[in-house]
Amino acid sequence: MAYAVFEDEERLTHIFATEQEAWEAAERAGLVETDRHGNRVLDNHLEIRFCNGEPEENNDAGADFRIS
Repeated sequence: MAYAVFEDEERLTHIFATEQEAWEAAERAGLVETDRHGNRVLDNHLEIRFCNGEPEENNDAGADFRIS
């Protein structure tokens, strides 16, 4: 399975092999907050979800997000 960070219908990140990797990329970018119950949540309008495609090899943690 493959996962990415989306804003509405736009994929913002490269494709990751696991949901955990997508969460880690969002955390590195400062997009993850903790709600009043102690749960990790993404900023408004963002979500991590399944996507089609092959995970992309990325050795540069600073290059998680796509520039369009």
